Amino acid sequence: MTPPTPSLFSEQVYESFVPGRYIGFPLVKYFADRFTYLPESGWEKMIREGRITVNGAATSPGYLLGEKDRTETRMPARQEPPANRNLEVVYQDSALRVFNKAAPIPVHPSGRYFKNSMTELLKETYPGEVPRPVQRLDATTTGVIVFARTREAAAALMHEFKQNRVEKEYLALVEGQPRERRFVVDRAIGKVLGSRRGSGEKVLNPKPAVTEFELLATLAGRSLLKVKPHTGRTNQIRVHLSDLGLPVINDTVYGWPTGESQEFGLHASRLRFTLGALELDLTCPSPAHFAPFLEAACREGTV
Repeated sequence: MTPPTPSLFSEQVYESFVPGRYIGFPLVKYFADRFTYLPESGWEKMIREGRITVNGAATSPGYLLGEKDRTETRMPARQEPPANRNLEVVYQDSALRVFNKAAPIPVHPSGRYFKNSMTELLKETYPGEVPRPVQRLDATTTGVIVFARTREAAAALMHEFKQNRVEKEYLALVEGQPRERRFVVDRAIGKVLGSRRGSGEKVLNPKPAVTEFELLATLAGRSLLKVKPHTGRTNQIRVHLSDLGLPVINDTVYGWPTGESQEFGLHASRLRFTLGALELDLTCPSPAHFAPFLEAACREGTV
């Protein structure tokens, strides 16, 4: 396994167009409402220091946002967590680049990560090419991830995902052993707190979520499962497994961490989809710590 790179110390620059619902908002109110990790006074200070600009120009906290306004935010330089920046290409053509994603590394800049993210890494590796991820994988999830190289390819593939016409298959290493070899979880998922998801009566804005599971092997109190999500909710597999008392190993949000281990338990092993006349069936080998479980599954004839 490639070790994570050292932490980076970087200034983080975020650019975005103002969503329509914020047209007419004072600039400081927009930031305070949309980005709640700083109080309004913190955003006001950044605006007055010129760290937040609108359409490339410094302005006041009371500036009223208009249609097509573009903001740029320069966050103070800070140290990012280590990340695995290894890039393993599994397929590419004029429309797509497909990688076997490493971990830990998020797809987009988020939280304390900025340069240590897939999109920023691809900007460095392929200058002049806009990284367009067409699916979501968590920072600690490895495996097949697709980036479109053109707007047309991105729009077409995103449509396929939204229509549930993309076949997805994962491998999950979990704590414990399920009672049944094959089972399906059909439980709506919604927001709980912040970006955390959950299921049950108290979640906000629940949406249908269905995941199919198959037990492949169990060793020393851990199990390897083949997973087929039939919907695409955020954190769907991790939430459903946590609900069953089978959390993905080393999951700090829905399970529990295992010290400083860089061995994570969720791997996107296969994607099948159609793009125009092209039919693709993409697979990625799993990390080395999956091997004993896959060998046991082969002996048992479950794979």
